[in-house]
Amino acid sequence: MARPAATPSQARKAKPPVLARRAEEDAAAMASYIADMSSELSQLAAGADLEMVAYFLNLARVEAEIRAREMGGPVIRRET
Repeated sequence: MARPAATPSQARKAKPPVLARRAEEDAAAMASYIADMSSELSQLAAGADLEMVAYFLNLARVEAEIRAREMGGPVIRRET
C-alpha cells in the first residue's frame, strides 16, 4: 500500500538536523533583536507620553527575551 503524500506543512517541518539547528539559531537571534528594538521603542514612547504604547512594547520585549533565552539566543546587555 502506498503512503499518502506529505502535506505542505509536513514537508516544511521535515528539515535536515543541520538546517533545523541553523533555523533555530536564526530565530533566537531574531528574537534577541526584536527584544532590543522593542526596548528602544518603548523608551521613545514613554518619552512622548504614550504610556499604553510603551506598556505594550515592554510586553513584546519581555516575550522576545523569554523566547530568545529558551532558544539559546544571544543575551543583549542594555543600559538602563
